[in-house]
Amino acid sequence: KPSFYDDLITIKTTITKTPSVKIEFDYEIYNESNELLTIAYTKLVFVNKGTVKPRYCPEELLEKSNIL
Repeated sequence: KPSFYDDLITIKTTITKTPSVKIEFDYEIYNESNELLTIAYTKLVFVNKGTVKPRYCPEELLEKSNIL
């Protein structure tokens, strides 16, 4: 379903798996009437900024986000 400029929407974001080298976010987007407009996801990869190679999720992120 569409959403239009100036519509108020609610985005529910969840992490369903414990992050490793990647982290996945699932989204549900609702309009003001609480109708589900769409679902989506993003998948991001953690990289070492010096080597630009994949790395595991930093422990401090896991601790701060209460993912574990």
